[in-house]
Amino acid sequence: MTETPSIFVRHPRLTVLGVLATGTLFVLVLLEIGLRLFGSLNINYYTGTRTPGLHRYPYGDVPINAEGFPDEEFNLADTKRRVGYLGDSVTFGVGAGYGYRVPDLLQQRMPELDHWVFANVGERLEERTLIRQVDRFKLDTVVYLMNLNDIVPDAGTAEAANWVTEARGGVVGGFDGFLRGRSYLYTYVRLGLKNAMQRAGYEGATGLQAFELFPQQNEAVIAASADRVAAAFRAAAGARPVRGCVVLLPYEMQVSADAAKTYREMGFKWEAGFDEVSTQKRLIAAFAKLDIPVFDAREAFAGQTLKVGETFVYDRGDKVDWNHPNRKGHQLIADWLVNQTDLASRCLDPTRKQ
Repeated sequence: MTETPSIFVRHPRLTVLGVLATGTLFVLVLLEIGLRLFGSLNINYYTGTRTPGLHRYPYGDVPINAEGFPDEEFNLADTKRRVGYLGDSVTFGVGAGYGYRVPDLLQQRMPELDHWVFANVGERLEERTLIRQVDRFKLDTVVYLMNLNDIVPDAGTAEAANWVTEARGGVVGGFDGFLRGRSYLYTYVRLGLKNAMQRAGYEGATGLQAFELFPQQNEAVIAASADRVAAAFRAAAGARPVRGCVVLLPYEMQVSADAAKTYREMGFKWEAGFDEVSTQKRLIAAFAKLDIPVFDAREAFAGQTLKVGETFVYDRGDKVDWNHPNRKGHQLIADWLVNQTDLASRCLDPTRKQ
């Protein structure tokens, strides 16, 4: 009686593939375990844990109110003048947490006003968003805390197209959202790819060119970004009389020579003059033409000798982070804003009516 060959003999190619797959899986598991035991990244710094009404992060908690915004519940019966702060992750409080953000600190210093936060991570100012908040919540003033990575081309232009954004909107985005903050190995690989993109002059989160780092090459994009903000303010004022101001938020290499040196040594690049706020100067000029009050928060750090990571997140999470101020950074900006008499008279004066 002839003995039947084993499945491994009958399917040698599948056997080889199975051995390779098993070996690869074994190596990946070892790497995951090794990184969990010896890795230095705080992989859930930005992802945290989210429950209804509260997001918890290593840097602090952020409450989410019934309206879906990162703040305590809005008292709609309050008769104080209302200031709405719009922006993205910095305004949300990444790196600081609730109670330590610029709007929270201004609320403590200026309790005669209601300071309400309207922010979402990754969200830029849009007409429909601003109109909806101004009209629904009867805002008297809008303060747009503008991050420099909010400088992007108009949607639909060739400069706005990129594969990263398209990929993140599909299966890849779901894959990334599931593994980031859970898998150490994936998070380390993600960090390496993101750093490579940033060293090549691209924004790691979106895949777009880092327009803000090369302002001389991108004057048209800077002007277009200012135009969009102005259009949003005009549209909002059409729904309800509202004043608008812009606060420009700096990057760490613009406020710390030590940070600039550190980031250059890590291989990151920017245009000559950027660390002397050449981007902000172009934005200020653009907003001046549009008659929008604008305040350069880089001045809040003037006269100080700061180490890398002293006022910004830097390396506490799973990316090199020069655009999120930490609690000390938010405090410096808030203290500086309180002393800006022009900001008070044109935006935050509680006695001035439309």
